[in-house]
Amino acid sequence: MVPIILKELHGGSTGGHFGITKTLRKFRERFYFPTSRKAVTSYCHACDICAAKMGPPRTTRGRLHPMPSGSPGDRWAMDILGPLPRTPRGSKYVLVVMDYFTKWPELLAIPDQSTVTVADALVDQVITRFGVPCEIHSDQGRNFESEVMAEVFKILGTEHTRTTPLRPQSDGMVERANRTILQFLSKFVDDNQEDWDRMLPMFGMAYRSAVHEASGFTPAMMTLGHEIRLPVDLKFGRPMEQEEPHEYVENLRRRMDAVHQEARKKLCLAAETMKTRYDRNARPREFRGHDRVWFYNPRRRKGRSPKLQSDWEGPYRVVERINDVVYRIQLGKKTP
Repeated sequence: MVPIILKELHGGSTGGHFGITKTLRKFRERFYFPTSRKAVTSYCHACDICAAKMGPPRTTRGRLHPMPSGSPGDRWAMDILGPLPRTPRGSKYVLVVMDYFTKWPELLAIPDQSTVTVADALVDQVITRFGVPCEIHSDQGRNFESEVMAEVFKILGTEHTRTTPLRPQSDGMVERANRTILQFLSKFVDDNQEDWDRMLPMFGMAYRSAVHEASGFTPAMMTLGHEIRLPVDLKFGRPMEQEEPHEYVENLRRRMDAVHQEARKKLCLAAETMKTRYDRNARPREFRGHDRVWFYNPRRRKGRSPKLQSDWEGPYRVVERINDVVYRIQLGKKTP
């Protein structure tokens, strides 16, 4: 009898799905039950409609799992920046590709973000010049998850890893680079904003010649073994060492070995510092097989107001624990 009464007082059209206090007062004004507070609290906490709309009272936050890269070409990050104003040359998006170890960026202005356009730009302008990476990390955009891109990765022998949905922080390096690109372009583009693709190579040169805080070296030094010559060097002069070819090659090898070894130490130290700082506010939560969980899916549906929409779906069952922060759940079938 009590569940039937609570269903009407809490979930009925005149119940309003209010909280525990209001529902308890309505109950006590009309009925007496020795453990009424406990019954009302349990019922409100188990209300699926309230959970779907309000979500958890306190979100969880897993611990940081750094994924260091030990040498150039081991791991790349890839992302699409845009849309930006269409330029007279047809550019509207930027394909950003960065090396996790050297921090070297490749910035490619492209007309659209279709899979074919992205795949062509990646192979023709990046891989043919720098070689095939062992791993490429990206978000789960359709242009990166298509069959065409999967076939490209298969032919190249490159492993494709992905960020978790709705969590761009898991690809923080390239996301931070995107913000830096936009800041640069906003300071140099003209009023009609149609020349940003002409300024993009200038930003690439500026970024590659600037010391990166994590590694302590410029991307140019990490990749080329020497600093690139800037216009200021031609204007004011910069001493350049004269070496024989064989001597230059031997010195370059030694220099790059020393630079990479020092950079590895600094990158590991930076990763440890970041993890320590991030984990201070971590609130990890472990789930087991067959646990009931809610799935956050704030997608917008055509013809429906987002203000009247529930962002949480479920509850669903946990199928598999992939790692400390990623789980596989069974979608499509809600659990009672």
